[in-house]
Amino acid sequence: MKWEYDLVKDIRTFTNADDLDWDWNHQHPLGYNQLEFPEEVTDCNRQHLLQHFLKVRDKAKAILEIGIGRNDEKSFVHVLTKNKKKETLYIGLDINDRSFLRDSENNIHTIQNNSSYYQENINMFEQYWGVKEFDFIFIDGWHSINQVLEDWEYTNLLSKDGIVGFHDTTCHPGPFNFIKSLDKDKWEVIENCCPQDWGIGFARRKN
Repeated sequence: MKWEYDLVKDIRTFTNADDLDWDWNHQHPLGYNQLEFPEEVTDCNRQHLLQHFLKVRDKAKAILEIGIGRNDEKSFVHVLTKNKKKETLYIGLDINDRSFLRDSENNIHTIQNNSSYYQENINMFEQYWGVKEFDFIFIDGWHSINQVLEDWEYTNLLSKDGIVGFHDTTCHPGPFNFIKSLDKDKWEVIENCCPQDWGIGFARRKN
């Protein structure tokens, strides 16, 4: 697995907690929980997503978003699809049907599948769109430790100067532990741009 190369330690607990989206022993620093803090995607999140996407926008040929389309015009997919160049391919991968987002004229496509089916999905990327690498990958699927480890496999397809983003780096177990454990000798890491909400972080490979 690629994470074994990119992390400085194994973040698994080898308990059932590794499959949980929420760690009740590690609360938000402001005391929020999933029920009390209603805003999933904040202005701060969108602002920093756009700021980092713009670093690769002009040369970006393809974008991958894992976990998509939950918040309409406030969503991350809206930020990416409204700010990408028309010729840049956007692929959204989600376990649920997000076909309402599709817009072939503007190179916006979705796949309904589990992101754990890595080989199956990358075969579809290449078969349907000829995609072998992405310039921007945004991970916002199931936030367990095990799932984030699996979703990191898609960085095998990250272009040389590409950027990876994570939502929910403030306290959700997968993103929180993963981004803190990325090898800083190999990756330029911003762990959390928005610690007052659910958080968003970014990483870029050191060349």
